[in-house]
Amino acid sequence: MQEEIESRVIDSLRALMRDLTVNSPVLGAAIFSVEGLPLVSHFHSTTEDVTVAAMVAGMHSAGEQTVGELRLGDLKSIIVQGDLGTTIVIVIPGGYLLMVIAPENAKLGLVFNDAKATARRASRVLRGLL
Repeated sequence: MQEEIESRVIDSLRALMRDLTVNSPVLGAAIFSVEGLPLVSHFHSTTEDVTVAAMVAGMHSAGEQTVGELRLGDLKSIIVQGDLGTTIVIVIPGGYLLMVIAPENAKLGLVFNDAKATARRASRVLRGLL
């Protein structure tokens, strides 16, 4: 019974990642645990989930420490911009992170809103797992 629930949760999360990458100007999206374990992903290129999960967990840890030291409350998101694109990490309650990669020409407001909406939906799905 538990395995069936977990399977449905994973399938639902995969569908969310696929929808986000198809319906938004996003190159890839993934959900990882805050410990750096990959849960689901959907990338347009060959991206190594385990490596990206470890990097995102490190970013999250540094972000948590930063907002803690500066007394800024709870970490909600991290945005890293490079010459060729942007990575957005959004905290999903329960110990998960949504990571989205967007190209340099994407409208970041649209990508960020789509990512936040996906994170909210993923949170509801993940509550079924816990």
